[in-house]
Amino acid sequence: MHQNRSLPFLFALLISLSAFPAFAQQISYDHVDSKDVHAIFMDYDETTGGCVIGIADHGELIFSNGYGMANLEYGIPLESDSRLMIASISKQFAAAAMLMMEQEGVLDLDENLQTYIPEIPDFDEPITARQLIHHTSGLRDLFSLLHLKDLGLDPTTTTEDALELIRNQQRLNFRPNTNHVYSNSGYVLMSVLTENLTGMTLREYTDKHFFKPLGMNATHFHDDLEMIVPKRTDSYRPTDNGPGRFYRDNIDRVGARGLFTTIEDFALWDANFIDNRTNLDQFTERMTEKGVHNNGRSHSYAAGLRIGTYRGLETVGHGGNYMGFRSSYMRFPEYELGIMVFCNMSDINPAAHARQLADLYLMEFFEETFSEFAGRYRNEGFAREYDLLIEDGDLYLKKSSRDKERLIWQNGDLFSAGGWTLEFTREDESITGFTVETSRTGKITFNRL
Repeated sequence: MHQNRSLPFLFALLISLSAFPAFAQQISYDHVDSKDVHAIFMDYDETTGGCVIGIADHGELIFSNGYGMANLEYGIPLESDSRLMIASISKQFAAAAMLMMEQEGVLDLDENLQTYIPEIPDFDEPITARQLIHHTSGLRDLFSLLHLKDLGLDPTTTTEDALELIRNQQRLNFRPNTNHVYSNSGYVLMSVLTENLTGMTLREYTDKHFFKPLGMNATHFHDDLEMIVPKRTDSYRPTDNGPGRFYRDNIDRVGARGLFTTIEDFALWDANFIDNRTNLDQFTERMTEKGVHNNGRSHSYAAGLRIGTYRGLETVGHGGNYMGFRSSYMRFPEYELGIMVFCNMSDINPAAHARQLADLYLMEFFEETFSEFAGRYRNEGFAREYDLLIEDGDLYLKKSSRDKERLIWQNGDLFSAGGWTLEFTREDESITGFTVETSRTGKITFNRL
């Protein structure tokens, strides 16, 4: 018989192609007008603090801009290369250092933490570095303890004072790895772990393994309070006389917070979730691996990152809030879209702004998702009809010619609008109607016309 010599090659090719993950979805952002982005941040001007934002598409920074002021005293505006302290978004960099030390063989994430930090007290059950990463150690939160002891976060409260509070904890909040409660204590201890095991500060270690390989030259853990930081941003809070200064150079306890960076630098970090150029192998897989409790159930916290959903799409990110610095990082892996909002005013909600930007950039996806719900619905008993329509990627319940309510997607077929809860019904996967429930009416059914 004649043998087709190309078959083995084709078979091998198919096998090799199947080993690659599916490509992220491509989407055009041509519909986004910069004026629509500017409108979101129109309240921030030369008299206020504000935000620096960045949009990264498949690792490329496609939009960045500053709104408001980096320094009100000297009239310096916020720009894409302004350096801000990004509060708890810093945690993912400390967690990455722990994973790197495990890879180097100097840290066992599941070893008793006392092995590496002898000052840690004897608890009924030992705690581990892995539990610090996932907030499952049971350690009480350092900053809450400082508040209870009436100690401020200022230069008179030394690093030793802070660590003494952690060392003096005699009991945990819960048995290790049976619960998830956010605790800054574990992330402060990561700076101690790094120095004890490598002889390098957390700043030096992250610079070697992450910032230098990525070219993040404007990024560092700020553990030297006398250091000059070019293009540095102040933070503010509202007072009766307008914005007042907030941040006072008192964040040498790094790990939980304390990272200074720019939007341009952070976009390089976002790109690394697509194309790893750091020293940490399997970067994305390791960083987004969720924690698992003793009972085998996973929770939503990975390595300094929260794994969640927004309007039906998976999200990876984190927020930050510290002394006037407010920050939000949200990425959509399915579209490789990264959204960064770093702000320097305590009354700004950066997470809300990140969602507004997501609504704008992913409008086409949301319109397609909501299209099956759009239509006219009627309740015969009340002889009442409602129209559900899509506008700018959002689903609205039209009550009258002038009155409409945006529906907030909870999950699946469940939405909320004001004090109403709407749940859609299906038959053979097709929408047949919805039930609306309020605190006073119970459930009322509307059928699709």
